[in-house]
Amino acid sequence: MTTTIRIWDPFIRICHWTLVTVFTLNYFVLEPGDLPHEVLGYIAFAFITLRIIWGVTTTNLAGFRHASFRKTAFSQHISELKARNVSQTHGHNPLGWLMVFLVIGLFAGLGVTGFMMEELDAFWGNQTLQLTHEWLAHTLYAAALIHITAVIFTQWWGKVALIPAMITGKRRIKDR
Repeated sequence: MTTTIRIWDPFIRICHWTLVTVFTLNYFVLEPGDLPHEVLGYIAFAFITLRIIWGVTTTNLAGFRHASFRKTAFSQHISELKARNVSQTHGHNPLGWLMVFLVIGLFAGLGVTGFMMEELDAFWGNQTLQLTHEWLAHTLYAAALIHITAVIFTQWWGKVALIPAMITGKRRIKDR
């Protein structure tokens, strides 16, 4: 017998997939510094700002109050992975929360450095700022690859439907 539970609300899914789309376009398709790149950068920064507000104010699984970085939380998650039985009712595990905060920080850094390079005359052409912006983008790309790998691995090894929940917002769980 299975039960369907809600894991991710529509805002979180829209935010996630908007950031995925913006990053993919800005990193692989659009020319850095061109208007479409800038506009999408501002859209990403707006969504990151909204995600922070949502994380502080919401009580659902996307709320920051659900983030636990205690040693016991990490130990529990590792034990669940070893047993190949990850909790079906949780949102992010402790490693997932670390990734959430890393991605928020990287997108915020990209937004600030991008704004400074394009909108503040004092920083136009600043080599250090350009390198910092580029380094942040490359680091975000590496984080995205780690995230994708971890999601696929955890879904398979931990026997938990992570990907469908980020698409539909719901997870079907088997009653035990």
